[in-house]
Amino acid sequence: MPKLPSFPPRLPSGALERAGVRPGEKVVAWGRCPSADSGAGAFAVATDRALYLEDGARRVAWSSMGKATWTEPVLTFTAVDQRGRIGSPTAVELAEPGDLPAAVHDRVTASVVISQRVDLLGRGSALMVARRDSDDAVIRWSVVFDAGLDPSDPSLRQAADEALVNLRAALGI
Repeated sequence: MPKLPSFPPRLPSGALERAGVRPGEKVVAWGRCPSADSGAGAFAVATDRALYLEDGARRVAWSSMGKATWTEPVLTFTAVDQRGRIGSPTAVELAEPGDLPAAVHDRVTASVVISQRVDLLGRGSALMVARRDSDDAVIRWSVVFDAGLDPSDPSLRQAADEALVNLRAALGI
């Protein structure tokens, strides 16, 4: 019989607690970070509701994740804050990624309800994205301005706000 891959199908004992996974969340995938050693250390854990990083240091809900990419051995993602602004990229090195990159891609994609690009006064555009929160009851919107546009410009902000109101009304969201 062929030998099974060395990557274990389950997290080592105590890893869920160290990662800070909340009660009631179901683990869908995980990866071992380089600092992890046989059963202790850091893990990146994907649950049905969020991504947990490095021994509970960070929890990112799927509805708060703007984009995620995998370029072995690094998983890179950006998070969206409460005001809908995309943050700086976070890079997580994975010594043993397992199914984590695929699970992150699937969860981020599944959280998107609608993604629509709108023109802003002929000066550029903004991407408006509605994401469903993990409890399926809350829709969170983000507005990402094209590079070079100033989101604090009052005329652009007003145009984006109006476009968002119109989009939400058209979709009934």
